[in-house]
Amino acid sequence: MRNLQVVLGRNLSERFRDAWMGAIPALVTCLFMDFFAGAFLGRFFEKIMLSYPIIFVILPGLMGLRGNIFGAMASRFTTMLHLGEMEPHLKDRNVVKNIFLSILLSLLPVLILWFVGVLKVQETTSGIVVLLIVVTSTIFVSLIMGYATAAATVIPFKKGIDPDTVAAPLVTSAGDLVTMPFLVLFILLYEEFPLIFDSLVIVGIVFLIFMLFVLKLKKEEKRMVREILGVIGGLALLSSVSGGLLEAYSEVIYASVIFSVMYPAILGTAGNYGSIIGAKTSTKLHLGEIEGLFNKDSLLDIFVYFITSFFIAFLMNLVGILVVRLSLGKDVGLVFPFIAFYPLLVLINMFIGYFLAISFDKLGLDPDNATVPTITTLADIFSTLFTVGVAHLIV
Repeated sequence: MRNLQVVLGRNLSERFRDAWMGAIPALVTCLFMDFFAGAFLGRFFEKIMLSYPIIFVILPGLMGLRGNIFGAMASRFTTMLHLGEMEPHLKDRNVVKNIFLSILLSLLPVLILWFVGVLKVQETTSGIVVLLIVVTSTIFVSLIMGYATAAATVIPFKKGIDPDTVAAPLVTSAGDLVTMPFLVLFILLYEEFPLIFDSLVIVGIVFLIFMLFVLKLKKEEKRMVREILGVIGGLALLSSVSGGLLEAYSEVIYASVIFSVMYPAILGTAGNYGSIIGAKTSTKLHLGEIEGLFNKDSLLDIFVYFITSFFIAFLMNLVGILVVRLSLGKDVGLVFPFIAFYPLLVLINMFIGYFLAISFDKLGLDPDNATVPTITTLADIFSTLFTVGVAHLIV
């Protein structure tokens, strides 16, 4: 019994050290990236709410989409690196091909989300403008995200750090980081510099056509594309629930002030925790380390990351106060219901990420392709409900 306690104590201390040395720096970095996006959202929240409401329907799914597509890519890269199927270099053939694939995969859910947004808001004229904005920004953002994803997996692997603890949160938050600024950029280009806007639309379409001609897929890669498209297409419809909630309760979130800035960070960090556990579980499944429904190592990981979420909640609230004061010039304070209940949101997402990986594996789907996209989408819904609920308490 004493030996078991010693072993468990050593396991916990090692996991806490790994979390604070590996995952927590990544999560904190992601937090600041999400607040960069949040500063843009807070600054232009009213403009989007009044002039481009379809974007609110699309926004959670669009941010989640980047995490879905490139989180799955990161999960594939980490598995290939662990199995020795990929060289840790950005010029590896797998890197280039996966970047092109991910750009193509990003467009289908964008079209689905746009169609749902048009149906909900029923503004056809502004809907065409929004379509051009989101499609063109998706092409350029996906190119940036592709190489960022490769770097987020290759660099930690070279330094002896498990990329599963770093890549997923960095990639999902990097998606949030670039999504809002690029959306705002293209909105401003459309309004102030229409010639530049039109030129970028044409360049994006030409680049897309070029990729379709040069991309040659093997049989296994075609199977992967069909598998991911099926998952991502379904998740795009599911993520419209988050967008519908954001659009419907945008006035409540705007009135709370701080949540108009914190919204991307809440979605991003909650999804990051689920992605970490999902990616770790997926790798363990590929390595044959999980046989039953419950795995002691995975449960210890969930416990350790749950403890860290209290620190992340407090830090998130503090940074939110600072960003609101700097970007909006308003004074806000600590939101104690948020700090108290955010760790529960994280805990739910982590358990869902764990069981999703096991379930997909049992269904014959590659958990690398399905787990991260699914958990980030579900996390968006739970996080939007959580944000609306807490916003109601303080408004």
